[in-house]
Amino acid sequence: MQKLLKNWVKHIVAILILLVATVVYFSPSVIDGKVLRQGDDIKASGMGNSQMKQYEETAQPGEFSAWSDAMFGGMPYVATYGNPAPDLPQYKIVEKFFKSLSYRDASMVFTGLVCFYLLMCVMGASWWLALAGAFAFALASYNLIIIEAGHIVKGYVIAYMPVTLAGMALLFKRKHLWGAILFLLGVALSISNNHIQITYYLFILCLFIYIGFLVWKIKEKDWAELGKVTGIMVACAVLAVLPGVKGLYSNWELGQQSIRGASELTPKPNADGTVEKKSTGLDKDYAFAWSYGKMELLTTLIPNAYGGGSGGTLGQDSEFYKMAKAGGMKVGKEIQAPTYWGDKSFTSGPVYFGAVVCFLFVLGMFVVRNPMKWWLFAGGAFMTLLALGRNLDWFNDFMFHYLPMYNKFRTVEMALVIPGLVAPIIGIWGLKEILQEKASYEQVKKGLIGALVITGGLSLIVWLMPSLLLDFRSAYDAQYQLPEQFYNALLMDRATLASDDALRSLLFVLLSAALVAWFMVAKNKKTVATWVGIGMTVLIFVDLWTVDKRYLNDKNFFPKKDIQATYQESVSDQEILKDKDNFRVLNLNNPFLETNTSYYHHSIGGYHAAKLRRYQELIDYRLQKEINSIIASFQTAKSEADFWTVFQACPTLNMLNTRYVVYNPGQPPLLNPSADGNAWFVKNIKIVANADEEMAALDEIDPKQTAVVDQRFAAQVEGFTPQADSTATIQLQSYRPNKLVYQSKAATDQLAVFSEIYYQPGWKATVDGKPVDHLRVDWILRAMRVPAGEHEIVFEFKPEGYIIAANVEAYSSFLILVLLIVAVGYSLYTSYKKTKEE
Repeated sequence: MQKLLKNWVKHIVAILILLVATVVYFSPSVIDGKVLRQGDDIKASGMGNSQMKQYEETAQPGEFSAWSDAMFGGMPYVATYGNPAPDLPQYKIVEKFFKSLSYRDASMVFTGLVCFYLLMCVMGASWWLALAGAFAFALASYNLIIIEAGHIVKGYVIAYMPVTLAGMALLFKRKHLWGAILFLLGVALSISNNHIQITYYLFILCLFIYIGFLVWKIKEKDWAELGKVTGIMVACAVLAVLPGVKGLYSNWELGQQSIRGASELTPKPNADGTVEKKSTGLDKDYAFAWSYGKMELLTTLIPNAYGGGSGGTLGQDSEFYKMAKAGGMKVGKEIQAPTYWGDKSFTSGPVYFGAVVCFLFVLGMFVVRNPMKWWLFAGGAFMTLLALGRNLDWFNDFMFHYLPMYNKFRTVEMALVIPGLVAPIIGIWGLKEILQEKASYEQVKKGLIGALVITGGLSLIVWLMPSLLLDFRSAYDAQYQLPEQFYNALLMDRATLASDDALRSLLFVLLSAALVAWFMVAKNKKTVATWVGIGMTVLIFVDLWTVDKRYLNDKNFFPKKDIQATYQESVSDQEILKDKDNFRVLNLNNPFLETNTSYYHHSIGGYHAAKLRRYQELIDYRLQKEINSIIASFQTAKSEADFWTVFQACPTLNMLNTRYVVYNPGQPPLLNPSADGNAWFVKNIKIVANADEEMAALDEIDPKQTAVVDQRFAAQVEGFTPQADSTATIQLQSYRPNKLVYQSKAATDQLAVFSEIYYQPGWKATVDGKPVDHLRVDWILRAMRVPAGEHEIVFEFKPEGYIIAANVEAYSSFLILVLLIVAVGYSLYTSYKKTKEE
């Protein structure tokens, strides 16, 4: 009992150390109440959440909405309110311990620290080595950089990864109950925090690990244990998926309809006349836009090997600064310069594992004798190859087209989160084997020499001869149009940045090697092992902390009022908000990269990584041309009336009911009198055979007069010819994101076109309360045959799959909570009983 209490005291002290470190790093937010200017999170605030709040406040009991008209004319699952499922206690209550610190920043790091500490304890590391591992994993530069960028859900899914591996480790050790608990929790938390790409990468790593276990048990012919562990893992995985099934369903369904799904259009030929192989997911070039360079992998050891982040700064000692000052430029203590020179168009910072971690990883590969290290290594190596993307095209082209679901994801460099998990595992594992004297002197000696040669040798070369391995030139440098003397100065500074950091890494490698060497020659190995553990912890902490502060420091935090000012109403907003009708707004300033417009209005543009495929193609083939024509007209227009002719020549914007055009937020918007309104009756129907013909027809027709119908919907208008009726009317009577009510009046049957995005499954239509079919017209809009007379037409967004998934999620989450309480209670009871008997 006393030993048990002593161990718990150690763990509590360790958690307190991790907590204090987190609070100190994030003191501006945790203590001072400041917030980060997280670009992606700020954009997410404008994706429709603000508009949803006003409808949520007036929602009826039980009402829910999963459709937002704030961006791209409307799309599902980007902003929601309400829940179609009962409100039951959920297992995710365990997250409150982690997320209560400071949800958008500090809590992510604290979660990662605790979860990796747990994994290290499961693997048998001392509490000092577990602390070292926790810092090595959670303080890796990528984890801090994504916080500054606002990738919040990604940060949490990364932070929870070690829990899944801890569960697997316990299961392999025949500790089935706690193994099942942790594996279930790890998978469930990964899925429910809803960053499927990271979960996908974790699944691949787990598959490699499981294959290693499978081979091991087959060799031993231990079929019973293999079957038991496999059964537990499968059962836990199935159960773990259920509490996240609503998010999974939303992602799956949207994935079929978004740019992550297949296109119906024939691919356009490239500039060289070749045609890219048709993808069932994202376009390959888009998916591989952020690919890590082969030599850029040096940043895992030397952070500034490729210049750090885009838009870096150089001090007064730099050649670029001296050149600028000599040229008469006004400069302060630092000057901003394009220090990054890698293969990406821009980056916030490097993926830096840490010099000490890299050294320990190589050392671990030499000294760990458990064959499972090779399966971990293979998983990390495989993900490294995926992260190279277009820079290893022969491999990744095959993976993109044939690895299941892989073409649904972009930013392939993200795969480096798995090597970032594997490296500290093997590194601390190896150090544990050394300090527990499970590795022979010869093994340690060989590993020490190998680790020094590889990590120290690379650092030495880049320090003394940086140009031997690195070029310091980028294909993107031409865009800066720097004079030759300035460019040469920049190249020298890039080389200096790499050289200085290489020396820095070399020193950390040498200090780490010295600690290992000290243990090798020490007589009192038990005492020295403790000091080596402490020393490695300090080295890892200092190494990563100081690099992290380059990219996330006190300067990144601002008073809340400064962040809230991001979405202050502009002059244009104030003018548009006076109009209480339902319409859409076009912002001419980067319309498809901003969310300021969608914060207040129904926007033609927006920003989302999974916009509807049909809408993206409407942008590519129609909207962009019309937007360019409006922009061009500013050179000739002398009054607002001069724009009216231009607006008349923008049929696609008009059919999307674009009433206002923002050209300068500080000025009143342009009014578009040619907007077609919320709904209208057409005189003609044009049937086309396929997607290519449907898109081409938009160049020829006036959507106000003619509806283009794909052959697949022809049965709904077969034999029907709209009859002219000058008295016919159709008007939008009420609007909510999930429900639109129209009133129609006509002497004859009509074909009504609605300026709303067609999306199936989900939208249900009724006429006078009776279900009716509706069809897609004009590539993207809804239409319906409306009978003669006066009728109430209602569209409601009630996706059946989403509703079922929400109920499954609620009940399964409650079930897991109950199972966890029972399992933990049983485990504690048996432990207490066993301790009492002893």
